[in-house]
Amino acid sequence: MQVRWSDVDLFAHVNNAAYLRFLDDARFALFPSMGVDPAGRPTDSLLVVVKHEIEYLAPLPFRPEPIAVEVWVPRTGRSSVDFGYEVLDVAGPGGAEPVVYLRARSRMVQLDRGSHQPRPFTPDERAVFETYPGEAPVLHGW
Repeated sequence: MQVRWSDVDLFAHVNNAAYLRFLDDARFALFPSMGVDPAGRPTDSLLVVVKHEIEYLAPLPFRPEPIAVEVWVPRTGRSSVDFGYEVLDVAGPGGAEPVVYLRARSRMVQLDRGSHQPRPFTPDERAVFETYPGEAPVLHGW
């Protein structure tokens, strides 16, 4: 992903709200059919974010080099799914270990579009999430 000038705040680093866009864009790139069909029309299901947990590990300044956003699925429940994320350098400078700027997790719940009540995943929906397994990201508590 490219850091845009509008992502940077008065402290000369990526603003916390811009990171949410990075996470959303990366998640949707991996799972483009979340709530829409191939033509972009809404489906009967609707995945909504119910929780984000974010740990900011290092400031990310504006720069021309892209950043990577890794996404995986540590847990798939009956009607909810958790996503893990890391925002990091595509490659560390001079072959060094990449800098991890952010580690996060999100929970989404699938709702029926008509009733707005949780709807269980179908076996096909579950299979898509299970294609991207991984451990839950470890975030430090307060």
